[in-house]
Amino acid sequence: MTENTVLPLINTAFEPGNARKAAESFADRDFREIAIAEFYYFTGQAQKCSDLVEIYIMSSRLELKLSACMLYVYSNLTLGNAKASERGLEIIRECLRKEMEAPTSERNTAYCVFAGYMGTVLLHLSTEELPDMKKYMSSLPQGLRIFAANVISHDLYLKGEYSRALGICDAALFSRKEIYPVGMIYLYCVTAMCEISLKNQAEAEKAILTAWKLAVKDELIEPFIELHGLLQGLLESCIRKENPEMYRKISDAVITFSRGWMAVHNPASDNPVTDALTTMEFSIAMLACRDWSNREIAEHIGVSLNTVKHYLTDIFNKLHVKKRDELKNFVLK
Repeated sequence: MTENTVLPLINTAFEPGNARKAAESFADRDFREIAIAEFYYFTGQAQKCSDLVEIYIMSSRLELKLSACMLYVYSNLTLGNAKASERGLEIIRECLRKEMEAPTSERNTAYCVFAGYMGTVLLHLSTEELPDMKKYMSSLPQGLRIFAANVISHDLYLKGEYSRALGICDAALFSRKEIYPVGMIYLYCVTAMCEISLKNQAEAEKAILTAWKLAVKDELIEPFIELHGLLQGLLESCIRKENPEMYRKISDAVITFSRGWMAVHNPASDNPVTDALTTMEFSIAMLACRDWSNREIAEHIGVSLNTVKHYLTDIFNKLHVKKRDELKNFVLK
């Protein structure tokens, strides 16, 4: 059953392998176009997504406007167009400001808060001035509640509150009544991020493989592009050898997404990491600066100890650093 909501495809339950069919099932032409744009975005077709949603970013219908802006922000990050992403963020912030000053409905307020959080947390920007997302969860439909749980747990992950983040992920996954693949992929990815940060490798691998199983039939690769660095080598250890073609697509997109992300997140930085390191090097750098030993990194990623040493030497040379602690200035931002 489809519903004309913000991000209608995220809010739609469907069996893996039917994402395109679900996107095309909306009777309303405009919501169908937004759902197809979501499909383009999550399958790594950022340009098609951006082109399709641009006409809706100033729509008079709030659901269309917020959906278009969120997709416009993230598709243009993937394309490396930071200014376009900033434009989308500004429209979202203005919608939120107006709705909080003069609320139009409980659901519209929830939509605006949801969009504000999605455009802030996933870019690692401060949420201090935002309303509390948890207070508005009950006003969101089921699929968006699942995705909102992902955003809240991601925020807790960034604060180092891994156990609380895992609790929210588990509760959201347990309480669902149907399969909402997009939101569930993100929840399992956040679960994997938390578990690997706690060095629970087996649980992290289980979570990332569950996310991959939900994604692979529809080639929903964008979550793995967005979260590559935070997954800390899990794609390299679990996906690279088993599905080299899909891994290559992810790797090709990671660099441009990271450049766009850095331009929005820290525009004053002259930090060259997104240009200097390959995706494998970035994963190893993330693990190294989180106090993983060379042997632990080698076992986790599935390469030899000497290979890790060679990678680290190249990383240090490229970033002009001499010790692991200095890597934090580049990858833990």
